[in-house]
Amino acid sequence: MASTPPARPIARLTTELRITGVGQVAIGVAGLLVSVVAGDVEVVRALVPFTLCLVLIGGLSFVSTRWMRSDEDLPPAGGVRVEDSAGTMRRCVVGLVLALAAVGLVGAAGAGLAAVLGGVVAAVGAVDLVNHQKVRLREEATDAAIYRELGGSPFSAGRRPLYTRPLNESTLAM
Repeated sequence: MASTPPARPIARLTTELRITGVGQVAIGVAGLLVSVVAGDVEVVRALVPFTLCLVLIGGLSFVSTRWMRSDEDLPPAGGVRVEDSAGTMRRCVVGLVLALAAVGLVGAAGAGLAAVLGGVVAAVGAVDLVNHQKVRLREEATDAAIYRELGGSPFSAGRRPLYTRPLNESTLAM
């Protein structure tokens, strides 16, 4: 008889969104600054593609993450492991280092391209910050902490189940 696989760990959604949002916006703006300061690109020629990417990718990201802003969630399975805040920070920083490396490499190849990739990264970060605000307000209104199931790798994305637990000292300590 096959046993059910153990549940994937869960992490506090507001912590994850705050870290990734702030980091990605900072990296995106740095890409824009690299294209203006380090290259021979005029400010307008860097700002236009940055803004276009910010609007287009931001819109797509906002639509694709609407599930985070919905009211559907589940109680976590018994015995599920909750990732601590330090673990969430480490996991999020891995993704941010990759974004920083990508913007840096593209900036080294062509300063104008750093503005484009910076706009993409900043857009995703800005949507994470919007989602963070919505999730935080929802937690305050419902008095329940919202968690998200972790993917199989630190780079996994997409729709993963949301879970709630009552806000108290033990859930806030994680």
